[in-house]
Amino acid sequence: MKRLVYLGLIMLAGSTFNTFAQESDSTGMPGDNFDLQGALNLFKESKNLEDFEKKLNSESSHVNNLDLNGDNKIDYIRVIDKKEGNSHAILLQIPVNKKESQDIAAIAIEKKSDKEAQLQIIGNESIYGEETIMEPIDEKEIKKSSGPATLSAPVIVFVNVWYWPCVQYIYDPFYDPWYSPYYWGYYPSWWNPWPPVYYHVYYQRMYYYHGWCQYTPYYHVPHARAIYASNHSNSNTVRKRYESQRAAYRGRSSYNNESANGSKGRVETGKTQPATGRAGTELKKEPVRPATANPQRQTTKREVPRPIREGENNRGTIRENNKGNTRTVEPARRNPTTTPQPRPVERPQRIERQPRPVERSPQRVNPQPQRQTQPARQAPVNRPVVRPGNGGGRGR
Repeated sequence: MKRLVYLGLIMLAGSTFNTFAQESDSTGMPGDNFDLQGALNLFKESKNLEDFEKKLNSESSHVNNLDLNGDNKIDYIRVIDKKEGNSHAILLQIPVNKKESQDIAAIAIEKKSDKEAQLQIIGNESIYGEETIMEPIDEKEIKKSSGPATLSAPVIVFVNVWYWPCVQYIYDPFYDPWYSPYYWGYYPSWWNPWPPVYYHVYYQRMYYYHGWCQYTPYYHVPHARAIYASNHSNSNTVRKRYESQRAAYRGRSSYNNESANGSKGRVETGKTQPATGRAGTELKKEPVRPATANPQRQTTKREVPRPIREGENNRGTIRENNKGNTRTVEPARRNPTTTPQPRPVERPQRIERQPRPVERSPQRVNPQPQRQTQPARQAPVNRPVVRPGNGGGRGR
């Protein structure tokens, strides 16, 4: 009997410690309900991106536990591939409403050589509080001899993902980048959303996928990450809904960094620190002189650069190869003691209108008939008269 009670106390203590560990791992952000290692494990087991999208949205996979719009139903995650050269950014995205979409994470892949590829999964800042990077690792033990003793130390080797079926699929020469056909209000017939579970239940389910990936602050696939940075989507609705959780997360992260670094961590936005000199002493600030009621404005001259083009005429002189010119500017001076004199008003002179001339219709003029000129007479021609020999009479 005592032994059973003792075993019960041990189990109760273990469950209490496990619950405390789960609560300490929780960030309060929606990223607690989407495990990056679990998503990467589904990607490793998928034959193509369509199969990967189906596994993400299957209840049996236990990876998706997100409810961003607050309707007490799991949201559908669509997969979109953005490709540039040998780099891919596979976006995991949720349509929040008809106009907005929210990225959850992106799988960034780069081809390093003919049969070598490397990837990282990057969690979105709006979902995880800060940009979270994870990558698969492979721990191998190598023996190092140090004197008479033989020691073994784990060496972290990056995993070559070239032989993953999904990676082979996207690097096929005839591959067309996958774009999910589903959107807000239009989902596959096989998909039935289910209610989300509590975090401690979800944590127990995700524990199975852990142990083969690590967090890293470095981008080992910078080109693929640049593709994701230029194509990511953030929803204003999601940002407003989780604004308080994000503020609490950032405050806790800043406090943890300052405690770990001896209060020399990151400085929160909006807080200023006094300026210090090289010896660590605080620099003194010069007193600011208050402005007087009637300040005396002094004539100040300032030089304003005015570029002059090559060969441009500047006040009658042509300057070649001149890179610029300066001119003094004097502000307008106003004397407040003198009273302004009234300005005489000039009235315009009255212009007398002249009567408008009456336009008369033109008189009709009958055209005169043209005189016909007589043709010129030709001068008479003196021709010789030939008389017949019989005296001009008729013949007998």
